[in-house]
Amino acid sequence: MTSNFFAPAAALPREARRFWWLAAVAGAAYAVSLRGTPYADQAIAKVFLCALLLFAALYHRVPRERVWLCAALVFSGAGDVLLALPALAQGFVFGLGAFLVAHLAYFMLFWRVRRPWAQVPRWHRVAIVLVWIAAALLYALYWPGMGELKAPVACYVVVLAMMASAALLADVRGEWAPVGVLLFAVSDALIGTTRFVGSVPAQEYAIWILYALAQLLLVAGIMAIRTPGQAPSSNEKG
Repeated sequence: MTSNFFAPAAALPREARRFWWLAAVAGAAYAVSLRGTPYADQAIAKVFLCALLLFAALYHRVPRERVWLCAALVFSGAGDVLLALPALAQGFVFGLGAFLVAHLAYFMLFWRVRRPWAQVPRWHRVAIVLVWIAAALLYALYWPGMGELKAPVACYVVVLAMMASAALLADVRGEWAPVGVLLFAVSDALIGTTRFVGSVPAQEYAIWILYALAQLLLVAGIMAIRTPGQAPSSNEKG
């Protein structure tokens, strides 16, 4: 992964860059606001990250990928709002469902541009194996505290691991998307830990910062202008 902090934004189509940077600012501002949570209009403040990334995604140059990317961001934003509404009785379950759909959208996007196993970088292969091991271990860790949510959480964990694996298999520019999807998985793992096991120091900050970085890197990795060898075929564009 490049050491240049500005590289992900620079690789985006020019029209999308301003929205990507605005999303980064919105994500940072929300992280700062966590000192005062809960507060009025928190759900609205939280959704700005995905809303601005959605505007950036509209400039993605591959139409079919654009549809899946926009769907992933719409449902991620919905999940953000639902998880920020503790007064909603089923907010966690509905939020889980929204993010499940978002993960499936990301999975479909990455699966369409997957590489043959022989062409996958070695660290990606190792990471795929570790993702599934971690998924099984975390589910076992959550088991005593899940109660009636055992089946929904099992489904969510499997889909999250599928999304991460597809991103690690995908032929996209740079390492932004693979790193982003791993950050997403860690953020979700922390949510599960705080929900089913116990609190984690600075959990709200860690969960949000990892998640915001994940979404920013995923959008950058997906939308980055690719070399001719990486460009989707005409069938994938339509």
